[in-house]
Amino acid sequence: MRQLLFTCLLVFSSFAVQAQQPTAPDILKTAAAAYSGCHSYSDEGMASFKPVGLSYGSGPSQASFRTAFVSPNRFRFEVNGSGKSFWVVWTDGDVIKTTGSGGFLDRSNSLDGALLQLGFPSFSSSLVVPQLLLPKLLRDADLLSLISNPTLTGEEKVDGHKAFRIEGILWAQPIIVWVDRERYLILKVSRRLDINSRSQEVTIKYEPKLNVDIAPERLVAPPAPTPAVSAANVLTGKPSSGAPPYLKPFGLSLGTGRTSEKNGVKPAEDDDVVRVDTDLVVSSVLVVDPAGKIVNGLTKDDFVVKEDDKLQDVASLSRGDSKDVARSIVLIIDYSGSQLPYIRTSIESAKMLVDKLNPKDRMAIVTDDVKLLADFTSDKALLKSRLESLKNSALGGYIGASDQFDALMATLNELFSNEDIRPIVIFQTDGDELGHLKGNLPTMPFWLPRRFSFEDILAAAERTKVTIYPVISGVRYVGIPDAEFPQRALTDWKDRQAASVELLRARNIPMKSFQDDRTPPPVFLTNYAMQWRTRQMAMVQMAKLTGAWPEFLEQPGQADEIYTRILTDIDRRYVLGYYPTNRTRDGKRRKVAVEVRGHPEYLVWGQKSYFARTN
Repeated sequence: MRQLLFTCLLVFSSFAVQAQQPTAPDILKTAAAAYSGCHSYSDEGMASFKPVGLSYGSGPSQASFRTAFVSPNRFRFEVNGSGKSFWVVWTDGDVIKTTGSGGFLDRSNSLDGALLQLGFPSFSSSLVVPQLLLPKLLRDADLLSLISNPTLTGEEKVDGHKAFRIEGILWAQPIIVWVDRERYLILKVSRRLDINSRSQEVTIKYEPKLNVDIAPERLVAPPAPTPAVSAANVLTGKPSSGAPPYLKPFGLSLGTGRTSEKNGVKPAEDDDVVRVDTDLVVSSVLVVDPAGKIVNGLTKDDFVVKEDDKLQDVASLSRGDSKDVARSIVLIIDYSGSQLPYIRTSIESAKMLVDKLNPKDRMAIVTDDVKLLADFTSDKALLKSRLESLKNSALGGYIGASDQFDALMATLNELFSNEDIRPIVIFQTDGDELGHLKGNLPTMPFWLPRRFSFEDILAAAERTKVTIYPVISGVRYVGIPDAEFPQRALTDWKDRQAASVELLRARNIPMKSFQDDRTPPPVFLTNYAMQWRTRQMAMVQMAKLTGAWPEFLEQPGQADEIYTRILTDIDRRYVLGYYPTNRTRDGKRRKVAVEVRGHPEYLVWGQKSYFARTN
């Protein structure tokens, strides 16, 4: 009997221990909280890279790294390997100061971009801990949150520290993370990456310290032999030590994917709702006949408006070019390397658009490096001056970061306020950041996705009641027979190669190592074309959702007619308003249908839904 009781106690004790054992998701969550909640952190570590099988490379490589952080706004990361040193310093939101052998980091526009560029020389160690320390600042997701099916497979010692061993899957490839049992800090990460027929194993080992004193010299930039020149400095003509010209902080909402409420601007909750003290719903629509001709001369009695299939009374109607209806227009322009062929004519066309703004209109300019080049203003001279500086910067070899969807998301989150009756975005880009958004597999080693997805952008556009006109630059693939893809892809590929050579020439960089006259194989060209079609289809979807249509800028000379067509569409729309019979402020989506009385053949082009207000 006594033996039986002893055995039962052992069994119950075993169950109790098992019940107290944390799960792998709990461990990862606790670890993330330890980093994000600390007041200081430092580490020294080693990252190793080993090709597998027939992969490229002659053998394993190593790089040492160091991290220093003092909450909330002082950070430095440095890496040393193969006789080269790179570092990045961030202080209180200042423009990133970076340097490195060869200078390829000298012009980083953001902390995200600098850390991403350091991903290669640091063998991804720049993309593990920093994202955990600064989750509300960095746009990239943290590595721990991306691990699927994490499983606690036991405990092991790492450099004398007891650690949980957690195995999981990251983008269909195995990953193992060792987490300190006492401090819940990462001690070791091991990954295998199989990308583009290349396989490699990456191991990162850490010696972390939490909530310790950090020597001041570990948080500052070492003296550089020559001052770095940033794209922002070229835009203004200021010396490199000067502050960039942006009028207010921009892009802060991208760290967490939540809408910023800075300066009292809260996220718009309606599709076409005037955010004042009434429940007036405003919608801009374009009416065309079966031949595609714009229908003019309609009155409010000609329109039939239904909300959730219930008839509504039209309270007001005006023309889109009415000088009494202010329009809030944001031009988002991609000035990355691939866009060089289109920059000159697009900037001149944008200046034409500025000249035709009505007195009450406001316009802002945002670039693909998530910079607010000009805040909303009616000062046409200022707008054209900023556009000219942007053109000079691009043609001088100082270009954007190709983060065009980041720029769009920040615009939707932060620029439009509740009083914007007609919010409009003109979005000129090739859309190549699409694959970097949440939910997509990486196309490059050492890559992390953004914290928001393309679907999040569409939802933000619907909440913000904005009409988005994509101007898709580059060779068109949407609506083109598949048989034409290889030839179009070859033309596109050569155009982008030529743009890269032009960029290198503008920056006086030798081009010998870059020049490649080989023609890609047909399989490459077909996959290349399909990838670009996917990007273009996403922007077509965006235009349709917001009541606009896409424009394809295949030749630089088309820019003027495209911008003229967009302005004509804005001017020729009808702006109608109604007070919904459903006054419930529940924040729910409501369907809107607009028809022309007695003319079922007319096509009414505009947004089909909005979100009701909330109290």
